[in-house]
Amino acid sequence: MRISERDALRELAAQHAALRDQIARCEELADELDAGRIEAAQLLAAVSELRLAFDAHNRFEERLLRPILLDRGPGALRALRVARMARDHTEEHRAMRRGLEPTTSSQLRDALDSLSAHLDAEERSFVTPKILRDDAAR
Repeated sequence: MRISERDALRELAAQHAALRDQIARCEELADELDAGRIEAAQLLAAVSELRLAFDAHNRFEERLLRPILLDRGPGALRALRVARMARDHTEEHRAMRRGLEPTTSSQLRDALDSLSAHLDAEERSFVTPKILRDDAAR
C-alpha cells in the first residue's frame, strides 16, 4: 500500500524534528567535550545514534521522493528532471553521512551545520505547512 503524500510529508516533518533534537544533543555534548566535562565516548554514542536515525530517514525519504516529485511537476521533461533531482539529493545525503564520521569536534560541528541547513532546505521545498494544507484540500 502506498502512503499518501500528506502522510509522507507529516512523517518527514516528524523525522526532521527528531533529527533536529539529536543534532542539538550532539552540539551540547560537543560543547561538554570541548570543556573537558565528558568523555569522547558519550559524544560518539550520540553521533552514532544520529547517523542511524539519519540513515533511516534517508531510506524513507529516498523511497518517497521520486513519486512525490512526479506528482507535482508539469512538463514533458518532468521524469528526467525528477530523476536528476532524486539522484542529486541521494548524493547529498551520502556526503552528509560521510561528514557524520568526524575526527574533531570542529568537523562534527561543520557536519551538524550542514545537516541542519539541508533539513531547512527540504522543509522550504517539501515539508511546509502550505504543502500539507494544499494536499489536505485535494
